[in-house]
Amino acid sequence: MMEAVVSLSMPDNWITDIVEMYPSVIRIIDTKDMKEGVRDLVQIDVENEEDLPKVIEQVRNNPNIFNVDISAVDKSRALAAFSTNQCVACRLLAGTECFLTGSMTTGDGRLKWTMLVTKKKALQELIDNLGKINAQPKLIKLTEISDTDELTKRQEQVTRMAFERGYFDFPRKVGLKELAASFNVSTSTLSEILRKGQRRIMMRYFSEHRQY
Repeated sequence: MMEAVVSLSMPDNWITDIVEMYPSVIRIIDTKDMKEGVRDLVQIDVENEEDLPKVIEQVRNNPNIFNVDISAVDKSRALAAFSTNQCVACRLLAGTECFLTGSMTTGDGRLKWTMLVTKKKALQELIDNLGKINAQPKLIKLTEISDTDELTKRQEQVTRMAFERGYFDFPRKVGLKELAASFNVSTSTLSEILRKGQRRIMMRYFSEHRQY
C-alpha cells in the first residue's frame, strides 16, 4: 500500500471557475461514479464571508451541475452534494484502484489529490490518462506504507471522538474548530491527526479486503 500526492489542473471546470473568481479553498470529500457523470461531496471555504452566497448561487446555476443539495454550515463554509458530467478527471479516478483520501485547491488554482494506491501500475495509468485530458498531472510524492503502521492511541482517540460527535456526517454535526478546542490543539494540528488517522484506517481496511 502506498500514499500518493498528485497535483493537477482542472481546465474548464466548476472548481477552477469559483477559485478564480473568489478567494476560496474547495475540498472534494468523496466522489462516486454514476451513469451520467460523477456524484461529488465537497466542502467550500471562502476567505470573505460575503462571497459565500455568490458561490452557492454559482454552483446552483452551473449548467453542468444537477441534483444539487447545498447549504451553508456557517458564514464562510458550505457543504454540497451534486452530480456533474463535467469532471472527467474525477471519473477517471473513480474507475481506478486509487482511493482518494484528500483533495483541495492550492494557491495556484490547481488541485492536490492525496490517494491510497494499491498498485503502482494503477497510479501510472491514472497519471497517463490525466495527461491525455490536459490535466497536467505532477506526482509530488509517493510513500510506501507498512502494513504494521498502526493507529497511535492519540490518532484513534481523536478519530473516534470525531466520528462519534458527527464530524464525518453530512451535514457535519460538529466543526473542526469545536473539536480542536476539545483537545486543546490548533485546527491545523487536529486536521493533520485526523488525516493520518483516516489514512491508516483505510490502509488497514484495503489491506484486509484486497481483491487480488
